[in-house]
Amino acid sequence: MKYLSRILVDKKTAICCHLNDSYAWHKAVWEAFPNRGDQARDFLIRVDNKGRSYQVLVLSRERPTLPGWGMWETKEVCPHFLEYDLYRFELRANPTVKRVVRDDSGKRKKNGQRTAIYNREALGNWLKRKAQASGFEVVKFDVDPPLSQPFHRKGKPGKHVRVDFRGLLRVVNHSQFKSAFANGIGPAKAFGFGMLVLQPLK
Repeated sequence: MKYLSRILVDKKTAICCHLNDSYAWHKAVWEAFPNRGDQARDFLIRVDNKGRSYQVLVLSRERPTLPGWGMWETKEVCPHFLEYDLYRFELRANPTVKRVVRDDSGKRKKNGQRTAIYNREALGNWLKRKAQASGFEVVKFDVDPPLSQPFHRKGKPGKHVRVDFRGLLRVVNHSQFKSAFANGIGPAKAFGFGMLVLQPLK
């Protein structure tokens, strides 16, 4: 990913623009990347409630075209930013485990069912597995209690379980780490999950 945008949106503007759940934010950010046709999403977002306003972070491959809402500030991510070995990190994730689902004959279906993880120990194990696949190890971490995050998509309600991790990580494979930074970690990335927010430590 080349560009990181920080957007501030006051609550009145958010109400006027119907930015009331994670899918609505996702659709609004799409406006900043026009003329894409059927291309898949290739950006990550994170939305934080800051009291009188929302802060939205967008990590993208292209420089956004500014839509008519929010105060946008965009900067290019320097290549050396991802060359450190140690980082403080924040990760808003949707930790799940895929359960086996069988049909009436007992045959295993191709796609399993994703089930949210709530147990703290299981959440820690999930984070460590994702870290291993993403080229880093978790030195230490803390985790907030899981929260339900509802949304509406095409008129149908749904929900994700939101978990915020923060801590210290050490990079063991920079190639895998850069890929994880660009592509995000875990499922439901279109709904504001998966972005690694990093602060390098020398």
